[in-house]
Amino acid sequence: MEQGQINRMRSISTSEFKRWTTCRLRWSWASAPPRGLGLAPLVSAPALHLGRTVHAALQKGYDDKVPFEDAYRKIVDEQVESEGSIFQDHLDKIRSEQELGALMMQGYQGWSEQQDAGMHFLAMESKWDGIQLPSTKATLSGIFDALVELPSGLWVMDFKTTKSTMTSWAEQDLQVTGYTYAAKQMYGAEVQGVILRFLLKRVPDGYDKLILKNGTVTKKKGIVTCTDYEHYYRALAVATLQELVIKRDYPLQGPHSLEAFNEALSAVKDDPVFKEAFLETRRSYFKELQLLREKPAIYFWDVIEPRTDVQIQNYMNNYFVPTAEEILNPSWIGPTGLAQAYSACGGCAFRTPCQLAMSGGDYQSVLDEEFCLSPHYQEELDEADDDSPDLE
Repeated sequence: MEQGQINRMRSISTSEFKRWTTCRLRWSWASAPPRGLGLAPLVSAPALHLGRTVHAALQKGYDDKVPFEDAYRKIVDEQVESEGSIFQDHLDKIRSEQELGALMMQGYQGWSEQQDAGMHFLAMESKWDGIQLPSTKATLSGIFDALVELPSGLWVMDFKTTKSTMTSWAEQDLQVTGYTYAAKQMYGAEVQGVILRFLLKRVPDGYDKLILKNGTVTKKKGIVTCTDYEHYYRALAVATLQELVIKRDYPLQGPHSLEAFNEALSAVKDDPVFKEAFLETRRSYFKELQLLREKPAIYFWDVIEPRTDVQIQNYMNNYFVPTAEEILNPSWIGPTGLAQAYSACGGCAFRTPCQLAMSGGDYQSVLDEEFCLSPHYQEELDEADDDSPDLE
């Protein structure tokens, strides 16, 4: 076996540790060759497609210093041109997710400009390998989304798109510890830990979704979970202007649509009649406005996870080193078989072939027809071939 192949056999990515712990069958199908098959679905799920595109847009936005929404839409256009035919069966869902992603990037732009003040981005999407795990032949590999500098020191930043605001799991996250350990080996003791930057897969409802058919604005109890103060305030303004035009014969030119009312607001905002009517509307919605101002919905947030040397050493001794030995010398490969398996299996791309494998069915045909070598691993293999010495 050549030295390059030996190195790849010993290299374990941070995500591979997670796969091994979650499900060894999934690990064997999805992990990097030559240890695993390196398979990925021919068509990725729309939710995964959104997350990957958002990640790419964040990288491009920070790298090229361009608006995140512009970066996102350019990447989407390139995907549609190169891969559009692959997504035909999921086209409506993909388009919906793409528009959601654009709105997410639009909101992230304003939030990040304030959040990133005093934060220096040193590197984006840093790929690394060969970090030696103590007392074992295994090495650690992975990709940092970003390396940032704060007054407190250096931090790895990891972008996460999510549907949930529950992040208590981060306190014991294995990937955070693995990233911190690797970064310390690469950049020194100044590395403090990982900043998990979450982007919620949801955007505030616009004013048009807040105005009911009868022309009033919704007063539902869960308003803080679906919109923000600015959008709600504009909905009240549009609803006020709409009522003046339709019910009080207020002079306004053009078609009476929400878009027209929205465009007319800047022209009438100082009109005494509108100002008085809007003040009356705001009073009747005072409770909702106060709630949105006091408890704003969270769409983007940072979770700062430091790791001390003692914590890292404990994780190394009790998890990373023994698990690395198991991965390099697997004694059993199969599904989790645990009571909490559904939490791992619910969104797993390998559910169908896994069920067939466990029932004695023809799982190989499904793998052949619906999966292929992951483009990520194909690139690695191509790079390895390019680096191989010419023996002719």
